[in-house]
Amino acid sequence: MLTADNVASSHATRSAGMTRGAAWPLIGRKQAVSDITRALAESTGGVLVTGTSGTGKTFLTTHALKQFREDSLVVTLRCSAALSRSPYGALNMLLGDLEPGYLNHPVLVLSGLMRLLRERANGKTVYLFVDNAGEADELTAVTIAQLARNRAVRLVLTCADPLRLSAEISGLCDGGFLTRVNLEPLSFREAVSWLEEGLSAKVSHSAVQSLWAASDGNPHYLKMLAMELADSGSLVLRDGVWVLTAGHHIHGRAITDLIATRLGRMGEADRRILEILSLAETLPLDTLLLLVEADDVDALEERGVLAVEDSLPRRVRIQSQLVADVVRENVPPGRSNELREMVVAAADPALRTPATELPFAVWALDCGAVLPAGGALSAARLANRRLDAALALRFVRTIEGHEGLAAAVTEEVAALMTLGEVDEALDVVRRHRKASRGDPALAEWIGLLLAESSVFLATPEAWHEAPDSLARARKVLYEEITGPAAELSGPELRRIREQLTLAEAEAASYTGAYPELASSLVEVLDNTEFHSAEFRLQAGSWLCEAWAVTGRQSDAAELAEQLKLQCLRPEIPVAIAQSVISRLRFAYLIAGRWDEATETLPTEDWLPSSVIYRRFSATEVPEAISACMQGRGRDGLDLLVPGISQLRIQDSDGVLTLACAAAAYASALQGEREQAMAYLAETAEGARRKTWKVSRAEGYFTALARAELEGPRTGIEQLLRLADEDLGTGTVGHELLCLSSAVRLGESAVAPRLLETAANSQGPFAELCAQYAQGIISGEADELMAAANLAARLHNDRFALDIAESVLTLDQAHLERSLIRQAKHLAESCRRRLRTPQDGMHDRLTLTARELQIAQLAAAGASNKSIAAQLHVSVRTVEGHLYQIYGKLKIEERLELPVALGSTGDD
Repeated sequence: MLTADNVASSHATRSAGMTRGAAWPLIGRKQAVSDITRALAESTGGVLVTGTSGTGKTFLTTHALKQFREDSLVVTLRCSAALSRSPYGALNMLLGDLEPGYLNHPVLVLSGLMRLLRERANGKTVYLFVDNAGEADELTAVTIAQLARNRAVRLVLTCADPLRLSAEISGLCDGGFLTRVNLEPLSFREAVSWLEEGLSAKVSHSAVQSLWAASDGNPHYLKMLAMELADSGSLVLRDGVWVLTAGHHIHGRAITDLIATRLGRMGEADRRILEILSLAETLPLDTLLLLVEADDVDALEERGVLAVEDSLPRRVRIQSQLVADVVRENVPPGRSNELREMVVAAADPALRTPATELPFAVWALDCGAVLPAGGALSAARLANRRLDAALALRFVRTIEGHEGLAAAVTEEVAALMTLGEVDEALDVVRRHRKASRGDPALAEWIGLLLAESSVFLATPEAWHEAPDSLARARKVLYEEITGPAAELSGPELRRIREQLTLAEAEAASYTGAYPELASSLVEVLDNTEFHSAEFRLQAGSWLCEAWAVTGRQSDAAELAEQLKLQCLRPEIPVAIAQSVISRLRFAYLIAGRWDEATETLPTEDWLPSSVIYRRFSATEVPEAISACMQGRGRDGLDLLVPGISQLRIQDSDGVLTLACAAAAYASALQGEREQAMAYLAETAEGARRKTWKVSRAEGYFTALARAELEGPRTGIEQLLRLADEDLGTGTVGHELLCLSSAVRLGESAVAPRLLETAANSQGPFAELCAQYAQGIISGEADELMAAANLAARLHNDRFALDIAESVLTLDQAHLERSLIRQAKHLAESCRRRLRTPQDGMHDRLTLTARELQIAQLAAAGASNKSIAAQLHVSVRTVEGHLYQIYGKLKIEERLELPVALGSTGDD
């Protein structure tokens, strides 16, 4: 049972953590202080600041009040459960200055306090700060409410649970007398910034996600978790980045102590509810009400401790995952078993779902129960669908002789592949072939063949065995009509065939056989009513990827729009949702829809916090790749630098070398040559076999990086080799990327081929490539500028910058001056957005202080005569300076100054 007393309160001093703690920013959202300050200034009678424990109510409110101290008197009252047992408990510090007889009547207390505060304020406004107002006793609450209504004070209240406020104080809020400011938990993006500021270094998004999910965005918990994990060595500083080690822990003793203390005042009934739900994770409300009182459940729901989901049947769970974890870990084994027997006896078997089956299986194991083989396999399968690979392995390996059971090996392999342990998965497959017992059922045998194929495909030395596994499965399922498949029911046969189709799609993704894949999937999906929702979603995402690569980019993007929202459906397992999103993002990237690729359901915002293991490459890598494809080197590095540090610890999806190739290109764009060379060297170290799209993306970025480092010719040759391979395999979408980059690097002779390839593709990126190719072929500046403007509208500033600068290399004597200004304006605007260092043709000689002063005045519209008068110099001196300024900025007239100064204003 979790109480404050039975949790060890002594633990090692965290000196390192305390050192880091000194640099932490304000607890809570940065905007919160200004929100409180503004509300206090604009409200009628004051503010009520609410938020769960740890959101920084007291600290932020105190910080906001500091801005009023010079012109006011701030009186602080601290309410607590102990003081609430005494009349006027929280007011004792003020009442001590009154005559004893005043305490005999509330009216005398009120008048005495008004006189006392008026004397102390000496004409200043009085702010009465009541911290933890929900614990105020009745007389205290009535008194401070009357002080506010009589305008003797302006109230500043904090409260974790507004339902605990007295009726008098609640009435102030209901009438609009007090303005309420609710402090929300940190969002994921806010948590990234907050942790990086507090830890004084970059933090990988995977590490932030684990901490953020475990803390529910609560700033205080988030800080404590970060410090505890850093002290324990689970959160470590590698290459200047905080990353999680492979075997990290979710929380430590300090968090346990804190939550135990906060829950310690709960009665036996409340603790029982929390213990049951922490162990079961979720229960039907009707089942829980057979074990506990409805009023107790209602009270905990009103306080925000429990969440009752709007589902059929209605289910209830603990609101905070961290609270649930701490409570569960502190339930003694004997009591855990007792509660389990009670719940099992009360639960209706008809209401059991995957949401309850897996936690009950874990609960049984923790109590020492032995699961039957079928139950352990079912639990392992559910764990794999939740991406909880460690739990899946735990279930599988409790089965006696699991090495010889096809179904057990299938789940074990799936878990190991999730963890990226390809070599170990291959060993499991090899051992099973030696240890298998008897002939498994057909469905189990097919499942094993498909699992073997997945392992073989990812293994450089065994990939050639994958086609045999798939061919054997196809022969049985489609060709041997009178064989074992004939004994399967129609739904079961369809389910297994769906699995085979998806396994064959995975095989095609390794070889790049996308034209064939697209044809087969279109045929399969023609009869959608015969397929499961999960299969339609997965097969549809494979079709998106195939269409994008083979030139049907618009069709792919349209289908992706239909599919992406389906990933939010609660019945879609996390493992499937993540893989689908990964394919949709790739389709958007190939289609040149970079914004959609970045915005497609950010997984950190929608994945349930109960997901223990996360695929790092499902979050940071796609967003970084999108930035790099747009030439946003600094934005790409901001994601890739912490991401690569995390991937060096665990690269489950085998994308470290791709991330390094992208980082090499991004570094080269930023002029960081040595760093770029180091990243390029790391791309040669990958041991896992790569899928076609990972391999091609790696080659693409490597070519672009080498073009920046070694000169355009090297990159052009590599890009053209990739384009020729794409031409042979029909992967038009990727050919378009390679050709357009080669032309931008200066290979104008390829422009006719780029135009032809664009004609065989769909979508706005193909239109951009066609327009650009036409401009290169014709040499017409207006056509090139039209392409540059289109690139800018598509938010590809690097493409737009390259085209605009190509216009500026033309013979300007034959160009309209308005067109030159337009090209310069677009180039400078793109360069600022890209945060590109000034190098090569972008060099700017530094303006002197006087030149900058004159340039700024001229850009603001001042005449030469006016400037001369302001600076007390001659008009001729101003003209001479402007001549020098135009030369340094490489412009021709005053109208171009505002744009040009955008890149030199800091000089």
